[in-house]
Amino acid sequence: MRVDFTKAVEAALEADPASIFVTGDLGFNALEGIAKRLGPRFLNAGVAEQSMIGIAAGAALAGRRPWVYSIAPFTTYRCFEQIRNDVCLHDLPVRVVGNGGGYTYGVMGSTHHALEDLAILKVLPNMRLFFPCSNDHVAAAVRLIAALAGPAYLRLAISAFSTERAPLAEHPVTLTRTYARRRDPKSGVTVIGAGHGVQVALRALAAHGLDAENVDVFGVARFPFDLAADAELLESARRTRRVVFVEEHYAAGGMGESMQRALPPLESFTLLAAAYASGQRYGSPAYHMKQCGLVPEAVVAAVRDAGRAS
Repeated sequence: MRVDFTKAVEAALEADPASIFVTGDLGFNALEGIAKRLGPRFLNAGVAEQSMIGIAAGAALAGRRPWVYSIAPFTTYRCFEQIRNDVCLHDLPVRVVGNGGGYTYGVMGSTHHALEDLAILKVLPNMRLFFPCSNDHVAAAVRLIAALAGPAYLRLAISAFSTERAPLAEHPVTLTRTYARRRDPKSGVTVIGAGHGVQVALRALAAHGLDAENVDVFGVARFPFDLAADAELLESARRTRRVVFVEEHYAAGGMGESMQRALPPLESFTLLAAAYASGQRYGSPAYHMKQCGLVPEAVVAAVRDAGRAS
């Protein structure tokens, strides 16, 4: 997603002379073009992420609209106090970008995994979260963020189970994507994926037998949710009353937890999420997903279990 983000944010920066870009000494082989075009509007804060957020907040107070960029653990966990106190409490237009959501930086270990980032940021006042479902979803998220008057977080990630399956539709404001619809509208199961987590469900749809099931598949990409605007998703959940939710994030505080609270009463809600074990080994993103059971086969099994419950 980094390449797609670079293209999209460059267009946003060129369209807004008051915007600036601040990096925490990351983005090599991706941000050089932006640096060349922006000149003094491009700042490298160095390996000093907390100062990077402070610089961005000060620039915002002076009328600028900053984008700040690093890998997700560095822009969120390391800078949480600065995001809370300097940005969110003042409702400033600072756009925090975290590359490498979920297990993207797999072999680098838990210090580089971002599995709590959405949980810690969603509780902050005025914060809006964006987590695109796929590479071609990034530009729409960047355009919406650029138009906001307050803070936002953009989570970029690489899916271990990427698929080329095209969505049927995309909501222009909520960014919810519809990937498949049930053949029998009176029964079935609603499958929802948060951000690139939906790719696990789409791989199940394409290669692991889920095409034979009666399912709706949606990808959600923005929080807070707006189910009043997400008419298709809400209608599906109301009719099926059975939801399987997939996210590459810990269950506690994640998007699944919030979605379950937002939806009308259901007969079943199954959450497939990331997990951590103290004795776990480290490897590729796909290895980590398999290690915690966040795989297409698990989606198929959850859908069938939910269907049998009917």
